[in-house]
Amino acid sequence: HQRPPASPIFIVSSIPSSKMLARRIAQQTRLLARQSRSFAAVGDKLPSVEVDLGFPPTKVNIAERVAGKKTVVIGLPGAFSPTCSEQQVPSYIAKQSELKAKGVDEVLVVSVNDGAVMKAWSKASGADGTMLTFLGDTKSELTKSLDLVFDAPAILDLFGGARCKRFAM
Repeated sequence: HQRPPASPIFIVSSIPSSKMLARRIAQQTRLLARQSRSFAAVGDKLPSVEVDLGFPPTKVNIAERVAGKKTVVIGLPGAFSPTCSEQQVPSYIAKQSELKAKGVDEVLVVSVNDGAVMKAWSKASGADGTMLTFLGDTKSELTKSLDLVFDAPAILDLFGGARCKRFAM
């Protein structure tokens, strides 16, 4: 008996699996965490850059928005991404009363997305009507000015472009 010839193997796609991307992102995040520095201190001023609120977008100067108020600004890598949507945003919504008790007036959620995406994310996450305001850093101006660009290869593969590193201040 002769064996039939082996069938050729064709590679249909070189797109990494979601598990592979998740591992690569975790590795890059650990590497960046070891290299991270303290980028802000109490009393530091935010840069005077504009971000987008809602759609059609209204331009909001972030420095003016926080002036004279006690504001928490958080940066997240991507609207609707699992960790941001399932853990981080809900945690701020759940802690509103504690934040208000500490004198916090507003929580600004910033991500490198456009105003329409951020508006939809706010609605989908149940943040409309809360102390959270979602702002789109459409051109990455805030992200770049804070030196918080997240452009690790795994992030570029996953999101298609540079994003904002996670931060809270």
